[in-house]
Amino acid sequence: MAEFEIRMEALRQRFAARTRGDAKLIIAYAKVDDRNTLRDLCHAIAGTAGMFRFIALGDAASAVEDAIDAHAADPLLQS
Repeated sequence: MAEFEIRMEALRQRFAARTRGDAKLIIAYAKVDDRNTLRDLCHAIAGTAGMFRFIALGDAASAVEDAIDAHAADPLLQS
């Protein structure tokens, strides 16, 4: 494995670990209807997930971001 690939894999693993913690934040922000913070977090996840080959995660985060932007009644935001 080339040095670049080794570094990217280390970054990928750190992103995965951080995102597991972000899942708890997503739930917390949704429960209190903090749409701005939820949108910002999902935007950051969506923007980074694809780079690390977490396509489904990026798509999900993007969908939440889009729902908030559209002021849609997203199920994640329901109490």
